[in-house]
Amino acid sequence: MMSNFVLPEELSYFIESIRPFQLVDIGSTKWVDVHEMIIKLSQQAILEAAEHREEEVKEFLISRDKLKVHAIKAQHYLHISDFQVLIHEAYSIFLWKTRVLPHLLEIDPNPQATFLIYTVLFHEAAVISLLDTTLFHVSACEALQDAAIDLVDYCALAVAQVIGLVSMGYHENQSKVDVDEAVLSELERQKRDLIYKIGMRCISILSYLAEHADSIPLSASRRMVVTHDVPWLIADLLQFRPWQRRTNKGLQRYIDEKWLLVQGDDLNKVSKQEAQSWFCMRELLFNNSLMTSYELNEERRKHLSKCQGLLLETILDQLPPLVELKQYLCLLGVAGNGNENRKQKSNLLLEELPEIREKLIAECERIGGFPVVAQKQEEIFLCTDKDKICEIAKRLNTAYNTDLLAELEETAARAEKTSETVETGKDEAGRKKCGKCASNAVKKCANCKTTYYCSRSVI
Repeated sequence: MMSNFVLPEELSYFIESIRPFQLVDIGSTKWVDVHEMIIKLSQQAILEAAEHREEEVKEFLISRDKLKVHAIKAQHYLHISDFQVLIHEAYSIFLWKTRVLPHLLEIDPNPQATFLIYTVLFHEAAVISLLDTTLFHVSACEALQDAAIDLVDYCALAVAQVIGLVSMGYHENQSKVDVDEAVLSELERQKRDLIYKIGMRCISILSYLAEHADSIPLSASRRMVVTHDVPWLIADLLQFRPWQRRTNKGLQRYIDEKWLLVQGDDLNKVSKQEAQSWFCMRELLFNNSLMTSYELNEERRKHLSKCQGLLLETILDQLPPLVELKQYLCLLGVAGNGNENRKQKSNLLLEELPEIREKLIAECERIGGFPVVAQKQEEIFLCTDKDKICEIAKRLNTAYNTDLLAELEETAARAEKTSETVETGKDEAGRKKCGKCASNAVKKCANCKTTYYCSRSVI
């Protein structure tokens, strides 16, 4: 029987129960209910993709039209809204952690229990994880509709924050950490770690949006090149390489949200985020309709052409479509000053603007502003009642289902080891193993000279 974070009979109910919350409602009982559901849906979506199952979470999200909020008119809303639920939730947590949390910490700089605060911060990461997993498919990108404009803004900011973190020494060894880092609170370190994880997910999302640029609104795709200059942003990303770091033990890469030591042939392998960054740049620069809005001036030409030196033969061998990109960047480096390109530009275009962030801020200002929200949430996040704290902690621990996660990781690790044994013919200790049944082997194939087998009967 397959393991699941969400049972098939629960899936429809979970997705139907997802709804947007205003900043003042974050941390409430209803919010925690929805948080649990989003956590489980995110885990289930990742599981389905990893095990190559039918992606039911994605299908339900699209078929139920939950990637787009239906017309809602409730007490907490000034007007009917039709923006996207998950993006709304990501923005609400982003505003909460940047505009409300500082006021809460002014009230009590050292709260007794920070796990509920961390839960709110983690909610943003769970939402982005769910979006990352589902937006791989063009049908999901189409379902975003106008909310894609807000998503482009969010992802561009998140990727820029990752570049900022790395440029300020986020990956430095502990022995080289500056004084400010040494005195950071645990909560602040957790915030920075989540900013990094979210930003790495947003690299994937930008790549998907660039690939399916013709399936999202023109205002959203045009915003990628005109407003946020994503090609420039990706060029910076490729220069800083946030997906890897050097430690005392050697080079580590960020793989499946973990830092793993890479050695030998693995050093030449292209990581997922690096590949997505290259393809994001390629899709945008080779999209003729978008490039008519992108002024390739001298400064941009110089900046983008710097990336050609990063496209080594080892990368091109693994990602052949990038050969064309390297040729394009080479030509870009020796091209003129872009006057001809500039003549093609036209500013006579009416475009839609993002709404989600502004509506959240407007609603918050309506009730008194961010300090008032912090005061209303003081009893939730600065609670000193140990019984309440323990009750919430037990509930959230069940939602995260760490036992099932550990079981699935162990199963994946065993499968990987078995695959390596079959591929190399030897186990970790160097013992020869049968290529068919993985039992002890003494004979080698006379044809390929690499595969071992235990007896003639398995051949």
